[in-house]
Amino acid sequence: PLTSLDPRAYEHPLDRQALEALRRVPGTGTFLRFLLKHGLDRTYRLLMKQNFLEVRADRVKSIHALVESTAKRMDLGSMPETYIVQHPQPNAWTTGVERYQLCLTTGLIELLDEAELKAIIAHEIGHMQAGHVLYKTAAAILYYLLGRLMGRATPLAGPVMIALYFAFRKWERCAELTGDRAELLVTRDYRTCLRAHLKLASGSPKTLPELNVEDLLAQAKEVQDLSSESWLDQIIIDWQQAGMTHPFTVWRAKHIDEWAHSGEVWEILAGNYRHRTPKDVKVIDADIPKEKPGKFKKLLDDLKDLFK
Repeated sequence: PLTSLDPRAYEHPLDRQALEALRRVPGTGTFLRFLLKHGLDRTYRLLMKQNFLEVRADRVKSIHALVESTAKRMDLGSMPETYIVQHPQPNAWTTGVERYQLCLTTGLIELLDEAELKAIIAHEIGHMQAGHVLYKTAAAILYYLLGRLMGRATPLAGPVMIALYFAFRKWERCAELTGDRAELLVTRDYRTCLRAHLKLASGSPKTLPELNVEDLLAQAKEVQDLSSESWLDQIIIDWQQAGMTHPFTVWRAKHIDEWAHSGEVWEILAGNYRHRTPKDVKVIDADIPKEKPGKFKKLLDDLKDLFK
């Protein structure tokens, strides 16, 4: 177990940069947490309990064992409520702030083997540990408000709201790279992580025996070469992923492969990592810092950092 593991020990640099900017925006700490705890948090939990089977020690023991062992290895602190959702699309997601809910679709459970499923569970637990759920919900609220306001926006406000939308989208993609690192810390086998992502991108019962992670890495190298050789290809790539919540499969594979062969991951597995303290937990849980922005200019500076 990675005792008292601080998520900042494995945060992707791009995720850290964007998240620090988000945490400085007034209202994303106490107000949003209050809103979620007394509204959306309760709504999601009731919806899950009424509609899907909750996994417990005496219910679907195999899935419970995977979630429990993953939470213990990451030293999450508490076991998330886990639900199996009847849906053919392979997917997993996390909701909740005071109490996390982990949802796994039947399509995901059928597609992946035990080790691969554990990798995806680890990915979601990485989101929980890093405090991503709060900001993902903030992004969802923002998208809704932007949709309502865009029709009434002034010529000046419109571009600003669009820029804010794409800034949040970029952070969401960066946050996925942190979740991918959590997969590696739990499985300790980067091929398992890559195979899980390969299956999610191109898995079919008829082709599973032919899927090869080396082919995925080779394809990632091809795309990287194309983007570096042509500025036009790079522009097209940036445009194609601008509105996405997740990075494309080949880029995720590239980041997982690079981190798997870095000295950083080996240091963490050896026990040489940043440990949580009570003070750190408050920061991770997104409480507003003592140094609150008091002027409108400060807010604009924070948003400017978010756009970078």
